Amino acid sequence: MNSFRWLLVVSLLFVGCVLFEAKEMTYLRQAQDRANQEEVRERFGPPAVIKSAEAGESIWVYQIREEQAGSRMTAPGTWCDEYVLTFDSQGVLRRWTHQSHFYGGELMPTYCVSDGFNAAS
Repeated sequence: MNSFRWLLVVSLLFVGCVLFEAKEMTYLRQAQDRANQEEVRERFGPPAVIKSAEAGESIWVYQIREEQAGSRMTAPGTWCDEYVLTFDSQGVLRRWTHQSHFYGGELMPTYCVSDGFNAAS
């Protein structure tokens, strides 16, 4: 009986993580290796940064900011999710990364994630 409870708890945690995955991550998982730049632009709009890379690759950076109201248990602030998408020379999405950061007490942070994409490099 004890192992059944453990399995139930683990299953519920897994289902909860899947249910609360960001819609952007769900789309990018499905779009990798098949979506082109136009399809991604239709879905997310224009990127915050576009940079050319080696071998004709193109890097697009999206920054999605969401304000969080404070409560008795949490401080107000801003969540910032950074998605870095890499397209091959034919414009097909090949790789992507995601980072997220919460700025407690800040509603308009100057950067999205502290170790995020650096357009200068």
